Amino acid sequence: MAVLAVLTDEQICLMLAVLYHLWKTWNTAVWEGSLLHPTTVRRQAVAAMHAFGQSHPSCPSREQSAAPPTSPHTRPRCYIDAGFRPSTGEATYGAVLLAADGMFIAAINGKLPVCFSPLMAEAAACKEALSWLRGKNVMTVELLTDCSELRSILHHTSSAILSYAGVVIDHCRLSIASFIYCSISFISKQINLHVHTLASLAFTQDNSMYWDAIHPDSIASMIN
Repeated sequence: MAVLAVLTDEQICLMLAVLYHLWKTWNTAVWEGSLLHPTTVRRQAVAAMHAFGQSHPSCPSREQSAAPPTSPHTRPRCYIDAGFRPSTGEATYGAVLLAADGMFIAAINGKLPVCFSPLMAEAAACKEALSWLRGKNVMTVELLTDCSELRSILHHTSSAILSYAGVVIDHCRLSIASFIYCSISFISKQINLHVHTLASLAFTQDNSMYWDAIHPDSIASMIN
């Protein structure tokens, strides 16, 4: 039961949905002699969870009831980006958190597990950034990415992508749902250059790096 203490409401719902659909799949295999593909079971579980959420809009999560809404002019902005080397599958991420007035708050960069596409790398970078923000208790935030494909997919919650990238994107959707407020918008690569720089530098690092209050020298001229 200890695992339940560290899961969000949305993650617990997904776990229950997966267990239910695994049980249904087992019954289908035993009584009908038909076995569903794992991606189909995953898709059905995610769809069931989304359907439950849409049919119970009056049931806020623990985080949603914990704090009052904030003005768009006071929300911090988190810029995210990924680095990706197609020849090797190596991938990195960077994230920079700025206050609404542009003041530096924090930043992070590091390596990602091997990725199979640029979209998977961008989704994995988003997932890492969301986890980092939750760890810092930043539950109201505007995400900014230069990947229009990722932004478009996350804006269409019913879209199902049957790939490794789709699994990571589903994690992002669940994580976003655990925030009090979390939007994602598209920006140009030029505006996102400071985060791209951090992601690029991570290829040569052995460990993730963190900055709080004082920004890294490598991006000083890009955020001032």
